[in-house]
Amino acid sequence: MIMANMKTIELRRHSTKSGPGNHDLSEAGIALAHRIGKEELHGKNFTLLFDSPLKRAKDTLNAFKEGALDFPDVQPQLFPPLMEVALQKSAMELWNGVCNHAEERDEDMMQAALENEPALTNTLAKEAAASFLRWIASLPDDTNALVVGHSPFFEMIALGLFDEVLPQLQPCEGFRIIEENGALRLEK
Repeated sequence: MIMANMKTIELRRHSTKSGPGNHDLSEAGIALAHRIGKEELHGKNFTLLFDSPLKRAKDTLNAFKEGALDFPDVQPQLFPPLMEVALQKSAMELWNGVCNHAEERDEDMMQAALENEPALTNTLAKEAAASFLRWIASLPDDTNALVVGHSPFFEMIALGLFDEVLPQLQPCEGFRIIEENGALRLEK
């Protein structure tokens, strides 16, 4: 019998904010993250936890943990692809410009980025995918990681890895990327 080398990465958007732009979670957002932790993340047997440096991602991860009641007792780490790609000057200009305006109009940020800045969006998607591949290669076999971060960065990873445009993730929504014996697949 051949044993599969498998790594599972669950990417989840932070919960509902108190307003557009760089805001903290709302009370409803904290309650939503608790519920998602209890109903969708309990029993997932995560081995590693990752987030972004923004408070809303950290607060969402904490609320997921409180709701699930069975997360590992490990210190969350910063998500390396986000730190490497999403904090670049060009990416920050995209987030603060096109994406922020789309969010204020309650429009899909990924679609807005592709429509208004297609070259930059595709370049960032390729860079995000390359960074993700380097990062996942560094993880031990049988990793089962939860990553809490942001839209449209997670959608850009999917675009770069799978050439698939996902609709913008709503608060606490996500998808999984599974690596098995060196092959990647996307699970929505």
